[in-house]
Amino acid sequence: AVVSTQSTGFYVTGYLFNTVFLLDLIFQTSFVSASISFAEDLLSVVSPVVITKFKFSVSQPWLPSILLHVQLTRRLLESLLVVRHDNSKMHVAHLVFALAYYPALSISINLSCHPTHLTIQFIAIILFSWASLHQYRCHTILAQLRDKTPGVYGMPQGDWFELVSSPHYFAEMIVYVSIFLASGAGMFLGLNCLYQLLNFSLICTPPTHQWYLKKFDDYPKNRKILIPFIY
Repeated sequence: AVVSTQSTGFYVTGYLFNTVFLLDLIFQTSFVSASISFAEDLLSVVSPVVITKFKFSVSQPWLPSILLHVQLTRRLLESLLVVRHDNSKMHVAHLVFALAYYPALSISINLSCHPTHLTIQFIAIILFSWASLHQYRCHTILAQLRDKTPGVYGMPQGDWFELVSSPHYFAEMIVYVSIFLASGAGMFLGLNCLYQLLNFSLICTPPTHQWYLKKFDDYPKNRKILIPFIY
């Protein structure tokens, strides 16, 4: 089945779920521990090797949880105030996965967070801030293109669009690499970074790049697909 959807609902779900996690950290309730126990039980059924080989740690989840919350808050506000949504369609299975994605990230932080050196935490914050700023700028550029002439899509220019065709996805990758670093290189957040790399590079961005090349005769030939100077 295919349904109409917008990304706003995904960010609302993630925002509310991660808010509960942060409140749990503040007030020391049992929600996080219950969620971790459920996730461990589920993983022990799906893959007992993971449970026996890796020991979960819930130490110092503050920084990655706060960074994730800032990301979800910013993306929710952008989705409501900046991004111009299409009446896009999505398969029900994809919709369920998308709704579960951000809550799963919150749980992942608490499943595989390890203590990190202060220098690493500082680097993570700088990376996060740098990528967040550029992602906002790129989303603003895309929104302004649609505002100029309704129904007509112009060639995006400025900021990281001078380097790649889908810089907002590249910025998203950096955001989650920074959360991965802040978590102490947690295993599940590392898998999330790998998932994003494969998803963005193989599925999301190549069609966009090809569309730009066909749509605009003067599209810069040196503009890469996703990763500046590389791909």
